[in-house]
Amino acid sequence: MDTNLHSPHRAAPPPLNAGTIVYGIHPVEELIATRLRQIDRLYFDGERSSGPLFELVKIARKQRLPYQMVPTRKLHQVCGSTNHQGAVAMCSAMEYASAEDLLKRLSEQATLPLLIVPASVEDPRNLGALIRTSVAFGVDAVLLERKNTAPIGATVAKASAGMLEHISIVKPKNLEGLVATLVSRKFTVVGAEQGAPQKPQDIDFCKPVIIVTGGENRGIPPYLAKQCTHFVGIPITPAANSLNVSAAASILLYECARQRGFSFK
Repeated sequence: MDTNLHSPHRAAPPPLNAGTIVYGIHPVEELIATRLRQIDRLYFDGERSSGPLFELVKIARKQRLPYQMVPTRKLHQVCGSTNHQGAVAMCSAMEYASAEDLLKRLSEQATLPLLIVPASVEDPRNLGALIRTSVAFGVDAVLLERKNTAPIGATVAKASAGMLEHISIVKPKNLEGLVATLVSRKFTVVGAEQGAPQKPQDIDFCKPVIIVTGGENRGIPPYLAKQCTHFVGIPITPAANSLNVSAAASILLYECARQRGFSFK
């Protein structure tokens, strides 16, 4: 099998639609080879032990793609067919940007960069709304975890109100490593945490910034929390307890835009 993802002899297939499901050993192999950055999740049959399927799992592991070993009946349900050969891929509504392209673009742009990490956001409507808000307030890119994040499917596309085409969305192989690289480039990492003593207006957003929000169930995962240089809380009434993640992101992004004079390029 040709695993060279940039082979000049391979013609790329047309773009996939939101929520497209690809199944079968060879179709999934081809997808990994030609549309690697459009794969949201892989499912493999944990009840099979064929050589081709084992090789496909090894490739997925090498490429650090999110995958699960599941019962055969789960694959039947996901793809609506029994002809999946033990391999099913769920595709996003768009091709993710690469971490390398993002770093190159950020090093070349003249304006202050602004990134957001909606960590562990599992509700696609929340993720779509957050993407819409990110476009509204000039975010350069949304960085997603490989796991525990809603796939960029039809629900996210609808909730974003068509904004997927107006922002870079990156799902790096190593999000922790990418954030560390950005910190080495003088980025401030601001974590949104209910009850944190610093308020949004206390943070200096007039510098390169990464805003990290937590998910509906997990909050900010520990590996990202330890990379935060500041934690910010949004004052609310005791009756409310907490804010929806997209609402919290809107408040922080508005404050960032306010401090920067609403200068959108």
